[in-house]
Amino acid sequence: MQILLFARDGGGDHIRDAVIRTVPEAEVCSAMGSLVSRIMNPFRGPVVAVLIAGSRSEFAEIQLMKGLLHDICTVLILPDRDADTIAAGYDLHPRFMGCLDDDADEIAAVLCRMLTRERVGRQSAMT
Repeated sequence: MQILLFARDGGGDHIRDAVIRTVPEAEVCSAMGSLVSRIMNPFRGPVVAVLIAGSRSEFAEIQLMKGLLHDICTVLILPDRDADTIAAGYDLHPRFMGCLDDDADEIAAVLCRMLTRERVGRQSAMT
């Protein structure tokens, strides 16, 4: 199961830590360039990308990746609850969207449920 986690130090550390506790094998990217190149690698594409936007400027960078994210199951963590930010977040079509001030354990639980469904779906497809 390939989990890609984008998080820079200082923005959403509690969520990053909860995701890593839940999925220790998650691949962590802290630079936008490495995130883009990782997503563009078709042989190792992530099953789920957890994108933590620690600021509005980071969120703006993620928005520029919209075309790359359309085939990836995404958990998007927004920097604030501003109506424009939320609307822009929905435009990226995430499977789940939260905010930096959300409970990190709840976000990790959502990720667990997503991964469980993905595993069950893959096993069903194989039989």
